[in-house]
Amino acid sequence: MPATGTTLSTARLFSAPLPELLAEADAKIVESSIDDSDYYGAIVKPPVGPAIVCIPESRSAAERSVMARLLVGRLLGAPMLPLPSSVEARTFGGAR
Repeated sequence: MPATGTTLSTARLFSAPLPELLAEADAKIVESSIDDSDYYGAIVKPPVGPAIVCIPESRSAAERSVMARLLVGRLLGAPMLPLPSSVEARTFGGAR
């Protein structure tokens, strides 16, 4: 469900400033203390308020940026190529 009337392209998803994408998605990044090497992040969209992008504080700046962009892209319905088999994306509750 895009936040605007336009579809977010993959090119824009990975080239636009991250703060701009977060504003478009009505999302904010929250550092997670989860210290599992297999955990890269999650996004939670509560019924009211901004979406919460949880990214482990132990990840590098590059990993944090890429993961935040992937999660925002998923939230906004950006066309995404199939993810590598090592990356698992799940949707819990609500409509897909």
